[in-house]
Amino acid sequence: MVRIATAAESMPESIKLCYGESDMPTPAFICDAAHQAALGGHTFYTHTAGCIELREAIAAKIDELQGVSYRASEIMSTVGGSMAIYAAIRAFVGRGDNAVIVSPAYAIFSNGVIMAGGEPRPAPLARDGRRFRLDLDRIAKAVDRNTRMLIVNSPSNPTGWMMTVDEQRALAQLARRHDVVILAVEVYERLVYDTVDKPKGLSPPAGLSPPAGLSPQVAPSFARVVANKDRLIVVNSFSKTYNMTGWRLGWAQSSEATIKTMYQAVEFMTSNATAMVQQAGIVALRDGEPYIEELRAHYARRREQVMASLSSMPGVSLPEPQGAFYAFPRIEGLTDSTAFALRLLEETGLAVAPGAGFGSDGEGYIRVCFAATEAIVTAALERLRNFVTSGRS
Repeated sequence: MVRIATAAESMPESIKLCYGESDMPTPAFICDAAHQAALGGHTFYTHTAGCIELREAIAAKIDELQGVSYRASEIMSTVGGSMAIYAAIRAFVGRGDNAVIVSPAYAIFSNGVIMAGGEPRPAPLARDGRRFRLDLDRIAKAVDRNTRMLIVNSPSNPTGWMMTVDEQRALAQLARRHDVVILAVEVYERLVYDTVDKPKGLSPPAGLSPPAGLSPQVAPSFARVVANKDRLIVVNSFSKTYNMTGWRLGWAQSSEATIKTMYQAVEFMTSNATAMVQQAGIVALRDGEPYIEELRAHYARRREQVMASLSSMPGVSLPEPQGAFYAFPRIEGLTDSTAFALRLLEETGLAVAPGAGFGSDGEGYIRVCFAATEAIVTAALERLRNFVTSGRS
């Protein structure tokens, strides 16, 4: 993936749909908030877990969207969601341990486990018609007495798959049975396009009182189905929801004891997230709902555009992306997605991410990021269509 992105940067007129970010800048109201915060003196260290005002704002947003209560002491802000993921893995996985990862998945999960001295164990999603679904049997077979963590990203990068509440409950029961922690990465929770499934005949766990039904614009959080916060770490981020990728601000939510373990370790890695960025995050949470609606509507139009085009290409099979801003089409007969992506770039100037970049379960697929303008997506799809139909692929 790095090779392809680097090569694309050096090519004039290239179209780069290989990155996992929008081509739109951060909205002005957030930029203004950071500027005013800097002028107002927010230029000093904060608590390693973040200033109390930000953590309280995050807790309020979790309650607003998911109907689950967290205290500020059960939340830590981080230097992007990536740092939260790595800190969570380091808190639970060590030498001789393993972590089961629902895959295909962003490479940070398996690499984080390896860097912690553990063994990543991918458990692939099952293809079910036009969608992916959780394969609980594969996950159960991967779990043993050395498993410390189950890692799942929903809505998913790269597949666009989104867990149902029933799937969350089933995975939570498996984790409880084997006494392992769930790391739920939910950074795309606001970028969803389908009606969210509601629990069917299932009562909420003791201590939780979720709302009668989630908005169809919010993916269900694992925090709604796992009452014991010691057994769950949820990671979220400002990057995708507010187009703040370069600002590096995310958070983790868990039990107070787990959060304390994580921020004590982070003290020697990065210390706190940037002070004025934390203040901008408060404003994003407070004033950002109209912007999120506009952003999601824009992505929904690009999603329809990409689905219509890819589904009509010969030899291309597209699982429907339910969330995030990626299409993950399978190319018939493709056995080397990296070679495909490199040749596509060399011959057309279009950069996409090879499925193999998301683990062996992604081989045969490519990832197309549609968080771009209509004109760019149109040009990119035309290049891909010409390449696929020419037979050169």
